Amino acid sequence: MKTDMPNKSYERGINHNYMILSKCNFFGSLDIGEKDYRMRMVLENNIKGLLPVTYRKTDNETRFCYEINSLQSLERVLEKRELDSRELKSLFMGCIRLFETLEEYLLDGAQIILDCDFIYVDIEKMNPYFVYYPDYECDVRQSFTQLVDKLLTRINHTDEAAVMIGYQVYRYTRNPNFVMGEIRRYVELPSEKSVPMEEKDIKVRYEEPFADGQYDEEEKYKPKYAGDIIGGIICAVIALGILAFAAAIRIHSPLMSNTGRQASLYGAAVMAFVASGMFFIDGNKKRRLQKELNEQEVNGQESISLEKEKIIAVPQDNELKKQIEPPNGIIHRALNNENENFFYGETICLQESMAEERILRGQLNGREINVPLDKLPMTIGKLAGMSDYVIDDNTVSKMHTRFEEHDGKIYMYDLNSTNGTLKNGELIEINTPTQLDAGDKIKMGRVSLTYC
Repeated sequence: MKTDMPNKSYERGINHNYMILSKCNFFGSLDIGEKDYRMRMVLENNIKGLLPVTYRKTDNETRFCYEINSLQSLERVLEKRELDSRELKSLFMGCIRLFETLEEYLLDGAQIILDCDFIYVDIEKMNPYFVYYPDYECDVRQSFTQLVDKLLTRINHTDEAAVMIGYQVYRYTRNPNFVMGEIRRYVELPSEKSVPMEEKDIKVRYEEPFADGQYDEEEKYKPKYAGDIIGGIICAVIALGILAFAAAIRIHSPLMSNTGRQASLYGAAVMAFVASGMFFIDGNKKRRLQKELNEQEVNGQESISLEKEKIIAVPQDNELKKQIEPPNGIIHRALNNENENFFYGETICLQESMAEERILRGQLNGREINVPLDKLPMTIGKLAGMSDYVIDDNTVSKMHTRFEEHDGKIYMYDLNSTNGTLKNGELIEINTPTQLDAGDKIKMGRVSLTYC
């Protein structure tokens, strides 16, 4: 098997963007017409689910150009968000349909590169498109199993349906002889154990991400107050049983009316009643507390009218704190209670970092915008949820440009955008790092920014 990956580069044409895969001396000096039927099938047919590909041969290198217009690699998408049930279904069904289609063309799925960096998706619908590379061969089951493991690490654990689908597919693919087409029934059909419950009454338990190969099905759903309710009922039943037993002894055996024994039985009944009451009181307190927290959370969310919300992590002995970042980059805090105390952490000495303020400045629709580059990597685009900074302009792509820091320097990448990203009037390459210097002019569609 040839599992080593090809060389990868990118190229922007007049109306198309390409991912270029190549290997030196591929097929030697053979002409394209002499290649095996697999190559001709891929080049001469528009196979649904595969990235459209063209063939070039220069000197001793064969280059395959895969069209990736308006698509993003699955690897980059998984960096930005977790998968819900709809997206997970779309990815799994895309794999299943592709392998079924390949059979119609007598093609072997072993030439599909099931690596997230080579799988491209429409980031709104999450429809996957795959690379068929003839000089690559893999164990299909093993590669698909590795893809499943990767996707499970990015499942939204609060989505009950997504957790169930992921678990079922995971279990089935642990069988070394699983059939790809059989996965359809685990993806399309609802689980028999999936019982509708209100979100406030259940707690989803999901182990990250099946690392030891096991998953406790019985722990998926835990009613929050079931323990208190059941404990109270049991204690009440025990108390009634003791009273009934004491009464029966007194009625049927008047000679056994020993005062001490009767007092012990009644005392045990009283203790059982007290325990029952404690269970019910504790459960009632928990319910009231949960109701108050829910009301505070709802009120806090309704009071926020800003466009974008971020969760930031604080030390382990403190809860997550919410921050709101409006388009102008100014940070506001969302308070659920006016008197709530926030942990800000120890004061950090900025030292030399204070000397450089890294920010993008420009204008959009007549208003000034400032994009701070203090939290990298950062993606700019027009699709909320996939972009850290949203620019509402129809000439900007859903994910347009990404900014990263390496060795103290800022680099930007064009993310396969439709209109490209310009630096000082020159179009930069796709997915290729381009260093920024103070004063550089950046243009994304119609939006012009200056790096300060």
